[in-house]
Amino acid sequence: MTGAAAHSDGVAERTAHAPPLLRIHLLGGFRTERDDGARTVERWSRPGARTLVKLLAVTPGHQLHRERVMAVCWPNAELAPALRSLRVALHTARHALEPELAPRAASAYLIGDGALLRLAPDRVWIDTDHAESLAERALTTRSVPELTAALAAFTGDPLPDDPYAPWAEPCRERLTELRRRVRTALAAARLAEGDVAGAVRTARRALADAPADEGAHRVLIEAYLSQGLRGRAVRQYERCAAALENELGAGPGPRTRRLHRAALRAPEPAASGQPVEDEAGARADAARVRLAWAASLERSGRYGEAARTLREALASYERHGERDDCVLTAARLAEVLCRSATAEQARATLRRHAPASRTPALVTGTHHMACAMVGFYAGAYDEALTAARLAQEVSAAVPGAAGQALRARALAQQSICLSLAGDLDQAVALAGRALAPAEACGDPALLANVLSVLRENACRAGRLDDALAHGRRALTLAERAGRPTATAFERANLAELHLGRGEHAEAEQLARSAVELAEPFGVAALAFALVALARVRMHTDPPTAAALLDRAAECARDSDHHQASDEVERARGELADRLAGRGTGAG
Repeated sequence: MTGAAAHSDGVAERTAHAPPLLRIHLLGGFRTERDDGARTVERWSRPGARTLVKLLAVTPGHQLHRERVMAVCWPNAELAPALRSLRVALHTARHALEPELAPRAASAYLIGDGALLRLAPDRVWIDTDHAESLAERALTTRSVPELTAALAAFTGDPLPDDPYAPWAEPCRERLTELRRRVRTALAAARLAEGDVAGAVRTARRALADAPADEGAHRVLIEAYLSQGLRGRAVRQYERCAAALENELGAGPGPRTRRLHRAALRAPEPAASGQPVEDEAGARADAARVRLAWAASLERSGRYGEAARTLREALASYERHGERDDCVLTAARLAEVLCRSATAEQARATLRRHAPASRTPALVTGTHHMACAMVGFYAGAYDEALTAARLAQEVSAAVPGAAGQALRARALAQQSICLSLAGDLDQAVALAGRALAPAEACGDPALLANVLSVLRENACRAGRLDDALAHGRRALTLAERAGRPTATAFERANLAELHLGRGEHAEAEQLARSAVELAEPFGVAALAFALVALARVRMHTDPPTAAALLDRAAECARDSDHHQASDEVERARGELADRLAGRGTGAG
């Protein structure tokens, strides 16, 4: 950087009057305001400028290297265009925050310090920092007034206007978890002070947001026991156990089990065994945290991080000889690996931790479903079909929502394999049978997957109206479940359906949005999105379509996804036919 550029983009000079405080709000939606009442821009002329300010606001320390900002805001741009975009975004952002800023004057809030960009720490207040500070202090004191004030500081969901932005995910997850901890701690503190009604009300609110929050379940069980409602306490324990098993593949910890025994009027175990139980409980709690974090990472498409977290949980279970937990965690790891690594790595994980004759039915069924998924990704459809049938058989012995979910997944996977093998009639029948248990289990992501299978079968049968109806519903559910890669996949498939109906504008819009959404994650979802966009461009810009298919082939190869590779080759054949037709004057 030249000296002149460093001066114009440098640290703000001290003036006689300190600038007014700038307040940045991220909770409930992005907005800015100043303590002096001066108006900041409401409608930003450039999205990159707004993203730049948000990115600095969510980053710990509120400073980033310029190259990192360019990589996030303009990931596909070459260096020179990215630098130009950054300069324009900086100018726009500074004048949005300070409309009165003179030309070439240094900003009081958004500062350039060599290669770093930062928000001035003494002049910028951020609501998420304020909420985190109150929450951490309240979780230390555990006082009802401080916990109440901390919970009130979470004035909305973090960054709701950026639901799929990878750069926003760490902040969103951290704040969501912190808010959950505060609410559960407040429920426990109210119960300790004798406010049973307030404790129950707060704990129920916590479970509405996080059904597997064991601490909130425990508050309710204790509250019911304090009122002599042992039957309600037992039923609450059963709901807790089902939620933990369904979401984390784990059971309640020692403290919750002791409350259950109290509700059943069962005797406590011998005192000599208590330290061992406490130690086992601490391990179980740590493993549950890892499993929950891995599930969150997987939902957001961060498969590499999810795999690392699951490996840590698996290693812990292996060290302590917890065989059933090893089988379950290995199955979850294998499903992530077949998306982010290779089918062989996934198969090796499953072979090391296969179920035994006494393994619980849900764990065994989960293992078989992982085998089915790995076979499907590898293009071994007979292998996948056999494993899915085994999972369906086992699901009959699994009660409740977990059994319904296993049955729906198994039937949907069989339908996919049979459809690819050309047995469309049986595929349609099995997908139809999967719909009821998918709706009954209450998992929007699973229901979206079943509807996606129904959409594909209807498309293969030439029923485009039915396919569109299923696809639109699947897209809505994938968006609601917060799964960006699944959302990108559904948008790509809807684009192709609109293209088949001759609706090119709708197809172009959906395909472009699918590529933009899948771009940060790569893997198979991006391959399918690129294929959809290439099919749209075949009609208007064949060279661009060819380049898109080249990129799609790389993504399919990197993700080791057999069906994605087949789809790329099929699209290349369509492009070749179209070009040949043009060359001979046909079409």
